[in-house]
Amino acid sequence: MMVQETDRMVVGRRFKMSALGADRCPELADRTGIVVHVSHSTTGITVLFDGARRPTVLHRDFISLV
Repeated sequence: MMVQETDRMVVGRRFKMSALGADRCPELADRTGIVVHVSHSTTGITVLFDGARRPTVLHRDFISLV
């Protein structure tokens, strides 16, 4: 099975919180932003929420690409 381009974690892609992310981090449930760094050695994805000054690292299962 081939992974579609739209499913890849790529720097610059927009994201929203996934259902799991909203459940684990309810204060971030309605937030969106962009991916700023993808670690290939850990499960962390560095994101910048819209309106935020500093990036945040989240588990890759906590976000969904839009």
